[in-house]
Amino acid sequence: MLFMLFYYRGSGVNAVLALLLNMILTVAALVVFDAALTLPGIAGLILTIGMAVDSNVLIFERIREELRTGKTVASSVEQGFSRAFVTIIDTHVTTIISSLFLFIFGTGPIRGFAVTLVLGLLINLFTAVYVSRTIFIWLLSRRSGRVESLSI
Repeated sequence: MLFMLFYYRGSGVNAVLALLLNMILTVAALVVFDAALTLPGIAGLILTIGMAVDSNVLIFERIREELRTGKTVASSVEQGFSRAFVTIIDTHVTTIISSLFLFIFGTGPIRGFAVTLVLGLLINLFTAVYVSRTIFIWLLSRRSGRVESLSI
């Protein structure tokens, strides 16, 4: 979280909020499913955090690339999310497929890892893509007139 705040400045707050919401929703899902949190489950949560950070890095770097080409802030944010979305879907789907194999062919602890990871990744798709984008749109709409810069 400190790295995200330091490296992406104002946008790092957006990433940290999405990451915290991701963890809260993942733990809530585990509670709803009455899942015991074992060491493999904790490992799944840690991997989920890593993939959530990776998703934010992909999105923010795409936004930076768009800003460097001279596009407006609003356009850069929209294009950054759009272009990173395919990569995020690709990484998440391949990891979920791998986790499904672990769940099918694994035993107790391996299955716990797979369940935690799949829940975390599905929730991460929501938080990284939808929640983070919504935060950017809300921040851009709050500023009056045309936004000239973005703290990213």
